[in-house]
Amino acid sequence: MNLWRLRFEGVPLERGGWTFFLPDYDARFTEEMRETLLDVALSAIDGTLATRIRRSRHAETWAEHLGGADGPMTYFKVLDPARGRAAIKRLFRGARAAHVAAISEHLRADGLGVPEILLLGAERRGGRELIVTARVEGAMVPRHVRARGETLAAKRVVLRALGAEVARLHQCGYLHGDLTPYNIFVTAVEPPQFVFIDHERSRRTPLSRFIRPRLRNLVQLGHLTFPYISNTDRMRVWSGYAASMPPAKRRAALRRLLTMLEARAAHDRALTAVASAAAPGRAARIAPSPEAKES
Repeated sequence: MNLWRLRFEGVPLERGGWTFFLPDYDARFTEEMRETLLDVALSAIDGTLATRIRRSRHAETWAEHLGGADGPMTYFKVLDPARGRAAIKRLFRGARAAHVAAISEHLRADGLGVPEILLLGAERRGGRELIVTARVEGAMVPRHVRARGETLAAKRVVLRALGAEVARLHQCGYLHGDLTPYNIFVTAVEPPQFVFIDHERSRRTPLSRFIRPRLRNLVQLGHLTFPYISNTDRMRVWSGYAASMPPAKRRAALRRLLTMLEARAAHDRALTAVASAAAPGRAARIAPSPEAKES
């Protein structure tokens, strides 16, 4: 926890074998609400909350209204202990929760949308970590595009603006660690505004100046298949992104991106085929449908 105290102003608290860190800037909660936040965090750690949002390979995410059904919605992400290469990286990079807090502060300072962090936590012996964030208003990109309340013209504007926002992310020196459509929320449409979530692997790095790492981020964003997102929609995102590039480089970059997308799609198909052959139903667990992830 010393690393956290060097970077941030806040209060460390010891509870149930965990050290929690409550940032000072969160002045919305009363002392009673902060105690409730800690109690709910411990319930998420124990796996006893009523609403589990998702179980990924490396974390489990829970949701809860603080102080009752009318209270603010809060998300509790419990990170599994780092293993293998991740454990080695942690020796050099420090706690993942501390990294998320640091990169979020940098992103916010550069005018990029990120969730508000309410609480951080680290298990003193087991190696698990906790990141608690406030609910992001709006809808993730696939759900926004699928919604029928927006006109086609408005959706086109949002998709182009999304490409421009990803370009701005890269221009500010960042690469998102998992830039899928599920990790970007549309929070406003006039003008379009976005929030990027899940920053455990996001980095502020000189590599963001080079085209290949940038295109890899765009492959993450564009390789998933949705029945309501067409190739034309993807080109609108690209058009918004490419507007930040010198015109002479756009065509070559697009060809390279399409090649990378096809390679990623082939890789995804191969994984699904192997899983299908290995065990019936396993492929669905490895590559869940977009509808399942949005629920």
